[in-house]
Amino acid sequence: MKASRSQFITVVEDKTTNQIIGSATLVKELKFIHQCSARGRIEDIVVNDSYRGKQLGKLLCDVAFLLSRKVGCYKVSLECWDKMVPFYKSFGLVKEEGQNYMCYRFEN
Repeated sequence: MKASRSQFITVVEDKTTNQIIGSATLVKELKFIHQCSARGRIEDIVVNDSYRGKQLGKLLCDVAFLLSRKVGCYKVSLECWDKMVPFYKSFGLVKEEGQNYMCYRFEN
């Protein structure tokens, strides 16, 4: 994964216990229909139950969005459970009609 430069994993560690307590994955995909431009796909945002409510999910999402811009993505999307839609909407993601994922397009 590291050698491919197409997957970027962010982790949050509790330094007092040396445990990973949260993580997020950004997958960079090249799209032929957009002249091989890159689309970012956010996957596996997870926070340990004991650490929820501390804004770590928000931090992981913010990092994934910033990283997707840094690596040249024209948009970023994710798939989520219906109950998580309000959380992701707070980042500006919208559920596009006819699609089964939410999407945020970057302004040029």
